[in-house]
Amino acid sequence: MIFSSCDMHTHTSCSDGELSPVEFVKFAHAHGVKYFSVTDHDTVDFYFNKEALQLAKQYSMEYITGCEFVCRVGKHPIEILGYGLDIVAAKKYLDKHGVPEEKMQAMRVKHGSKIFKKLGYKVVFAEENKRDPVDVMYEAVLAQESLKTKLLKEEPGMLVSSGKFLRLGLNNPKCSMFISPKGYYPSYKKMIRLIQKKFHGIAVLAHPYHYASHMDEIMQKCVKKGIDGIECYHYTVDSKEKNAYLVNFAKQHGLLITGGSDFHCKSDVQQTREKNMLKIPDTIFFNMQSEIKSKTNI
Repeated sequence: MIFSSCDMHTHTSCSDGELSPVEFVKFAHAHGVKYFSVTDHDTVDFYFNKEALQLAKQYSMEYITGCEFVCRVGKHPIEILGYGLDIVAAKKYLDKHGVPEEKMQAMRVKHGSKIFKKLGYKVVFAEENKRDPVDVMYEAVLAQESLKTKLLKEEPGMLVSSGKFLRLGLNNPKCSMFISPKGYYPSYKKMIRLIQKKFHGIAVLAHPYHYASHMDEIMQKCVKKGIDGIECYHYTVDSKEKNAYLVNFAKQHGLLITGGSDFHCKSDVQQTREKNMLKIPDTIFFNMQSEIKSKTNI
């Protein structure tokens, strides 16, 4: 469900969300949210918006600071959610070393063109268009029947949507459309360490099912490096069986169970409700608060 009364994974226009910080708070409140975290990609700017924070207080909404950090396990891009962050320390790091949306898009334009050329095809990124390069590349593939056939042999299902194309194609080391994150994204080891030691927060692996066949390997590696939690409630967790698998994994390894809608825009509400009716328990917020206090000695 896109918004339960608890939602610990959301986005605003500070990264790639539709709503401004103030608009987001109003929208979340109107949909019954009481406990939340804004986890914009590689930015904590939401938490410096005094008007938005004051409005949340006025609505009696409670929040935990958060951010979704892009990083990698070897060649595989992943995202780790940081919670209970020292936002001053996090902002100082991100302003210098972060991979914000515009930097990520520039990387995809640069390397996407080379990959298409190498495969004998062409993609055109119109500068004045300002469209997401993932969508541009996805449509370019769909327009080339021979390329489409080739990619579907490599990874069936990757062309269902631009989102699947990103996760199963551009982010998949086994796919010929793969764009390597090396040189752009920090390692997951470094990111877990930064979140826990430099930003004084807790680290949670975001949406494990996004990583498809690499999921179990990535979860095990993150556990070995001391990750604090697993996101067990998410729109990709579209069945009780998938939810149970992640919850059991978290319990077996003594990890925090978290969850969020991954809200980006208003249209997500109906679309995600149709896909996923797993309600995010309010206890997730309070358990997270306790974990942050115990881990950071607050």
